[in-house]
Amino acid sequence: MSLTPETVSLLKDVPLFFGISDELHFRHLDDASRIFLSAGQTLLSPGETNENIYIILSGRLKQHSGGLGDSVVALFGTGESVGEMSILDDSRSTSYLVADTDCELLSISHASLWALINDSHHAARNMLNILALRIPISERNVHDDIESRQGYAGLNHVDELTGLYNNHWMLQMFGRQIHRCSIDKSTATLMMVSIDEFKHYNQRHGRLGGDQALRSVAQTILSCLRPNDQAARYHGKLFAVFLTRTTLAEGHRAAERLRTAISQTHIVTPSGDALPQITTSIGLAEVQPTDSLDMLISRAEAALQLARLAGRNCISSS
Repeated sequence: MSLTPETVSLLKDVPLFFGISDELHFRHLDDASRIFLSAGQTLLSPGETNENIYIILSGRLKQHSGGLGDSVVALFGTGESVGEMSILDDSRSTSYLVADTDCELLSISHASLWALINDSHHAARNMLNILALRIPISERNVHDDIESRQGYAGLNHVDELTGLYNNHWMLQMFGRQIHRCSIDKSTATLMMVSIDEFKHYNQRHGRLGGDQALRSVAQTILSCLRPNDQAARYHGKLFAVFLTRTTLAEGHRAAERLRTAISQTHIVTPSGDALPQITTSIGLAEVQPTDSLDMLISRAEAALQLARLAGRNCISSS
């Protein structure tokens, strides 16, 4: 197929293609093809030959740590890429990748990608950054497989209730993002999102109502994320969102969009019962050159407390 201007515009927001000119896209990726998957359909299996990188144009993929019945260790949404690890492993897939929803993907051959990397310093650096994040997941899969063979349960890095990443994953990956900021001098902002008066909401509508509120907030966060942002359930009613390449002012605008979207989200239980809508308070902190993850979280939580003291349903920063 020929790349359309709309597809090239989408690729600009894909981490793999940051900083790459339109001319290079058309020169090296014009033979890319679109493929469609239905929810539950398998894209890649362990050991299967894979000679392509896949860009998610719409929908979401999930990665399983072992068999298809095993835990989900990663989720990939619109704009993200998958299949990079095959480049390092003799074109063999290292895990299951399955469509979590109906998906449209852009398939790019390894040959085309290598040609682009040879022609672009930005493409080479982007690939190194992505592989630096993918390799820990691959190593963790090996570790979990060893534990499984020895009779131990592998770690699950996805929160089962909300479908977001959990606290354990967040501490690993957000820390890596901060380290990346210090290396390439890029900006980033951490957003802490807390459901207002959640204890009272639980008391009024029961555990099932509270759980549905948490799921609704998580899905709204996912729908508001850019491809290179990352979100996790920190604990309880608190969510964390890492906004890459984002100043504090830009973070405020993103937080306001999210706060408004959550306040307008209809909460409906699986049985069809409509529940009252909820509001959230949001705290923001921009990554500083000397920050550790603990320091960044501490400032974001302090900002969140200021938002609560200001009457909730608002945004504050520190």
